[in-house]
Amino acid sequence: MNTAIVVIALVVVGIVAATIAIVVRERRDRAVAARLDEADPGAGVRAHADAERQQAGPRGEAGGMSWSAGGQNSA
Repeated sequence: MNTAIVVIALVVVGIVAATIAIVVRERRDRAVAARLDEADPGAGVRAHADAERQQAGPRGEAGGMSWSAGGQNSA
């Protein structure tokens, strides 16, 4: 019984920590975007979009198609 309680508590703590990390990251990104917008209107939006692209990582064509097969007609 004690082991189950500890495991559940660890899972809950992990979920809370992940949620806090996501919220803090979003607030930081918005603050950076706001500061950049003050200096150059539109720059904050570009910086936020760049940050999102970096987090997403590289993507191939057609949702995961390989580079060699991308753009070729399969018919």
